[in-house]
Amino acid sequence: MAEVIKVTSKGQVTLPADIRKKLHISKDTYIAVDVIGDYIIMKKVGLKLKELSDIIQKSVKEKGVTKKEIEKAILKSRKEVWA
Repeated sequence: MAEVIKVTSKGQVTLPADIRKKLHISKDTYIAVDVIGDYIIMKKVGLKLKELSDIIQKSVKEKGVTKKEIEKAILKSRKEVWA
């Protein structure tokens, strides 16, 4: 059953306790967020994603890739995947 939650002035939301319990979401849990059409999709991710993110950030910095280049690549990939 869907639940309605309120967004705070800072754009934060609180996941209902029953959802947090069901998915074992605690204080330090990472959640990936994406937008598909009018939907906000959230997925619990493990620490491996954070570790991978750190490795990618280090590599990108070393190679001199800009934020703008990354954003362009992401947009291109999304169009290819969701087209």
